[in-house]
Amino acid sequence: MKKSYVILIVTALVLVTVIVLLANSEVKFTFQGIAPWAILLMVLAFGFYVGFVRLVRSKLRGEPPEDELSRKTLQRASSLSFYISIYLWLAIMYFSDKSDLETHAQVGMGILGMAVIFAICWLIYKLGGIRDA
Repeated sequence: MKKSYVILIVTALVLVTVIVLLANSEVKFTFQGIAPWAILLMVLAFGFYVGFVRLVRSKLRGEPPEDELSRKTLQRASSLSFYISIYLWLAIMYFSDKSDLETHAQVGMGILGMAVIFAICWLIYKLGGIRDA
């Protein structure tokens, strides 16, 4: 139960930080200006969803917040996203010589890419289920 509160608190703190950053920066209304913020908001929505499902929905149903299936889903999604993320970082390293992006932008792009990859892998396993091996 305590993990659910931590997820919601951390997500809320990140959301407050994003709001402060948006208030203090000039966002250009182009695809390149809005895309990083949109990806960040998608990751935050994923965090709120996971925290809400663990805390509220399982409490209403009288279930434990984390069971064997959710742990297995999380484990499979994290292992698959790790392997895909390695190829993402290899692609970033390959294209870093050919682009004029600064290093901190490439690292930020890689971290956000890893979060999006994990969310997609988790969604695939959540919707498609886990096969018995």
